[in-house]
Amino acid sequence: MISIGSIRYSLNVNIQGQRALDSIETSSNHLFKALIDQETGQRGYNLTKDADFLEPYWQGAKEFSESSEALLQKTKEFPDLHAEAQKIVEKGQYWHDHYGAALVVQTQKGNQPSVQILNEGKKAIDDFRRSTKNFSDKIEGQRSIVRNLMKTRINFTLAALMISIFVIIVIDLLINIKLLKSLIKPIIELSNCVKSYTEHDFSKGIPSYRKNDEMFELIKNVDFMRMELSNSITSLKSQVNIDELTGLYNRRHFNEFIEKEWELAKENSENFSLILFDIDYYKNYNDTYGHLAGDDCLKIISERLQDLNHAPPNCIARYGGEEFGIILLQRTEQEVLALAEEIRNAILDLKIPHQGSPIADYVTISLGAASIKPTGDMKPNEIISMADKALYASKQKGRNQVTYYTKQFSY
Repeated sequence: MISIGSIRYSLNVNIQGQRALDSIETSSNHLFKALIDQETGQRGYNLTKDADFLEPYWQGAKEFSESSEALLQKTKEFPDLHAEAQKIVEKGQYWHDHYGAALVVQTQKGNQPSVQILNEGKKAIDDFRRSTKNFSDKIEGQRSIVRNLMKTRINFTLAALMISIFVIIVIDLLINIKLLKSLIKPIIELSNCVKSYTEHDFSKGIPSYRKNDEMFELIKNVDFMRMELSNSITSLKSQVNIDELTGLYNRRHFNEFIEKEWELAKENSENFSLILFDIDYYKNYNDTYGHLAGDDCLKIISERLQDLNHAPPNCIARYGGEEFGIILLQRTEQEVLALAEEIRNAILDLKIPHQGSPIADYVTISLGAASIKPTGDMKPNEIISMADKALYASKQKGRNQVTYYTKQFSY
């Protein structure tokens, strides 16, 4: 029982460490999104001088400050990550102070920022992006350290367990050879099972053992531990990839999915499509009905997305705020457009009242779609940019419509 307790403790320490790293990664993603929201709002305001773009900018600034404090606080237990987190925060703050806020002020004064300043701001934001990517890699490295520490502890416990068992076997050998044989096999199988469980492989069941003795109790406890850990880890993985409000995949899963499937589409020369859409005048909706009603609106739309008539999308995710991303694999342009129109009509058919919308009595959405066969050094950001431009065009043309990206795109 002491060995089981020691193994359970080691596994629990690993789970706690992994959860702490998941929390750090979540804060890092929030920090990244916050600065990107600032940059998007500042850029939109600079290009259009539309004060509505300042809403995501100021909201991003607030979330950046909160995420910075959370990230620095959570990384205190990991000195290496803490040092990197400080660098990321400093780089993000540098962009905000020298380019974000400065360019907003210039635009407010009616001045057009110089190309040099814009280029310098882009370099600063790119440097921040690289730092956050490197930080994610370091988190993965720290995960390996935590896992290896767990394995070392468990192997030490197993060694102590094996020594104890060996002593018992030697004593029993002098008493009963038959009993020795009946003990060796389940012990070895149990040891192999526990090793598999330390690697998060819970498919291997416990060895069959029929005697009602101490070994039976040991095997039963190990099986109970296996089920508990399997449920905990499965639940943890699900929570990491699911958006808590909408029940759809979150931005983290979206990023992992698009990276993986993009490379497969490139290898197989297959079509890769993306639909981006957001709710028209969502800020007005929140202002009119309140943020709780805004959350309910997102939930209703998310539920409808999971019940589409056409072949289901390969990935539906909450891309950020009121924006959603839908990844489609091996679909034709006609299929992509058909699905986009189905989504637009499906949301309109929900007839969610929207008194704050200047274009309709109900909630509507604007969509941008794009398709491409990835080749060479092309990255997923290219199709994201294409779909984003198409979405922007839908808004420019009056909203509540679908725009498909083409090579002659001028927006």
